[in-house]
Amino acid sequence: MPELGELVRKQRLARNWSLRRLGEEIGVTAAYVGDIEANRRLPGPELKQRIAAVLNIGLEDLEAADSRLSPDLREWIDERPQLIASLRSLKASPEADMLIQRLARFLHRRYPPKTPRGVLVTWESELRAIAAEASAWSIETGGDLFGRWHDIPAILLATKAGPNAQRNNAHFRLDVDYLRQISETLASDWALRYFGDWHSHHRLGLSSPSGGDQKRIHSLASRNEFTGMAEIIVTLEDTRNEPTIRIHPWAYDFTGGNSGPQPIKVKVLPGIGPIRQALLARRAFPEQELFAWEKISMQRIRVGSDTTPPALEPMSDVDVVTREKTISQLAEALEQASGSPVEQHSTGFGSVLVAKLHRTLYLGFALGAPWPINVLEVHRLNRADGSAESIEAPAGLVAADIQGIVNVFRSAKEKERASV
Repeated sequence: MPELGELVRKQRLARNWSLRRLGEEIGVTAAYVGDIEANRRLPGPELKQRIAAVLNIGLEDLEAADSRLSPDLREWIDERPQLIASLRSLKASPEADMLIQRLARFLHRRYPPKTPRGVLVTWESELRAIAAEASAWSIETGGDLFGRWHDIPAILLATKAGPNAQRNNAHFRLDVDYLRQISETLASDWALRYFGDWHSHHRLGLSSPSGGDQKRIHSLASRNEFTGMAEIIVTLEDTRNEPTIRIHPWAYDFTGGNSGPQPIKVKVLPGIGPIRQALLARRAFPEQELFAWEKISMQRIRVGSDTTPPALEPMSDVDVVTREKTISQLAEALEQASGSPVEQHSTGFGSVLVAKLHRTLYLGFALGAPWPINVLEVHRLNRADGSAESIEAPAGLVAADIQGIVNVFRSAKEKERASV
């Protein structure tokens, strides 16, 4: 994320304003604005509010870009000259990052983490996707979490950040425009909602949300009237070829008095999550590289302070909403290809979709019940004489592969037209 001065300068230039013009708008001199942009002077709370209002910058963004120490911490450091000397030595050391990591691990051991409360459900693929993206960068990175927040929140998809995300050694900022775009698609197609993000702390090894992280989450929850949100902090242990990736999940409950982040357990289901599987079948979001989760073994992942990889829970069936969305989207696509309403029938083995080919001829798709809703059989049906003929379909065809099923239908329809 850019520092405060850089952020102010960028927004000023976007408006084609001079230093003098911005100074007049916020009540200071042009020289003062120049000092702010050069990070020689940093605005106080009141001036920061005026800057945010005039330049239409979120106040939380300005706060996050303000890299100063808080006044009480500055005073505490000033009263300890030995600490100041140590910090100066640390700054000059070529091994500063390694020493800071060791200090963070020491403090983590001395002050053990809070006991996790509550449970967050996700799939193996989503943890491995987060781990793969975090380990692909030597600086901070992150992405978004989408799912359904009921009694037990479930992460159905963990994405990586959009193309305009900002990364450096100490900050990460999401691509907000991309987040809006992908959020709208996932909400309309799969009834998923955005309920948090994940990001890495590569250098400091801090496992809990920072003050800026918490302000951002609270702001988003308030703006969207969310009752709960989640955040995952990722740290990497050992910077050699294959570091261990440690996942630290946190939850925010805005229904009670304590709305701060609380550590939370993770229940991990085996294999690939249903939404990721469906999106891969449709070749959606190519920029997300949804197959990249396979690059990282579960053996390299730890949750919280665990010393072993997370245990996988017994396989459970896909939720009703995901199943219904998959079948309804397939029916809608077949209806568009057919030009006539598509029949849907429930059966003992699952369901059947019937789409009209030509006059009294129809194509029936028998779909299994278990996820990923395999296409069991395809039949050409003649409603005039009651006959049925089996049609060959590609092996491994599933309901989420809408294009593949529509291709089978169109091929059958072309054969019927050619035979007329």
